[in-house]
Amino acid sequence: MRCAQVLILIAMMAGSQAAFGQAAGKKDGDVVEQLKQFDHDWLDAEKRDDVAYCEKRFAESYVLVVTGGKMYTKSEWLGVLKSPDHPVIELIDPEDIQVHLHGNMAILIDRTTLKGHDSKGQEFGGQYRVFRVVIKQNGEWRATGVVMNPIQP
Repeated sequence: MRCAQVLILIAMMAGSQAAFGQAAGKKDGDVVEQLKQFDHDWLDAEKRDDVAYCEKRFAESYVLVVTGGKMYTKSEWLGVLKSPDHPVIELIDPEDIQVHLHGNMAILIDRTTLKGHDSKGQEFGGQYRVFRVVIKQNGEWRATGVVMNPIQP
């Protein structure tokens, strides 16, 4: 339940900053493709340990909620990525990305396959339904919220 409350709060905060009235048609199609590419680029950056990309593309309001309900702020998650004990991501592949535009806010829902291990060699992974919230700030899309839920076999 706490995850749902966090997402509702993120969406409300981002929506209050959104500029309304984005034109329909080809422009929306271009934005949808741009956001799908952003989804891939962001996850590829985490796989490559490109912390500089993440620092730039995560909004200050960024919140990550992982399986089990553990929550990380932007600074906490970047700290994990910078740590010598950071997780090693071998595969991270978002598929079936659905984009829902709301002015300068978008909700992306995808199915992500994840495979990796922690610094002690303990493997993790599986398929997840992922809910991402992104906002447009100063002309650039930035990640502001993520919730990952495992897909049961």
